Amino acid sequence: MTAYLQHTHHLLATFDTYLVSHVPRSENSHADALARLASSLEQGIGRNIHVEFLDQPSTQALLICTIDHSPTWMDPIIQFLQNQTLPADSAKARRVCYCSARYLIINGTLYKRGFNLTYLHCPPPKEGEYVLREIHEGICCNHSSARSLAHKAIRQGYFWPSLHTNAQAFT
Repeated sequence: MTAYLQHTHHLLATFDTYLVSHVPRSENSHADALARLASSLEQGIGRNIHVEFLDQPSTQALLICTIDHSPTWMDPIIQFLQNQTLPADSAKARRVCYCSARYLIINGTLYKRGFNLTYLHCPPPKEGEYVLREIHEGICCNHSSARSLAHKAIRQGYFWPSLHTNAQAFT
């Protein structure tokens, strides 16, 4: 990267004026594809880039998603942190008060204060299953034991009370 930076500075010195602007990654896919094509043509590799034209706009495609609103372990804690609302049962109310000291809400998302003062994201149950699946057999392709799987999820910044039990059931 240092060589590219030096070459860029050398090229910029040849121009009278120039403007450097940041383009977000989501808006940069076409430029990235063209850059890959140009670099492959310089090397004589002659690669093709697949360009797909849609018959209809993707906004017209019908997609139905079901949203699960069943209660989760997070609901009483979120209700207490946002509205100071406690469950009617006094034992549950005491437990929620005690547990909520370890949690906080940032931009509508529940986080647990970690042991080393980091914030651990508390995902909903379906998202937690997805996290375990990705670590175990997805992009990470780890296939580790239950204990190792749970610790890797925590190291990646996730937490939920049944994490170890879910990891045990998953492996």
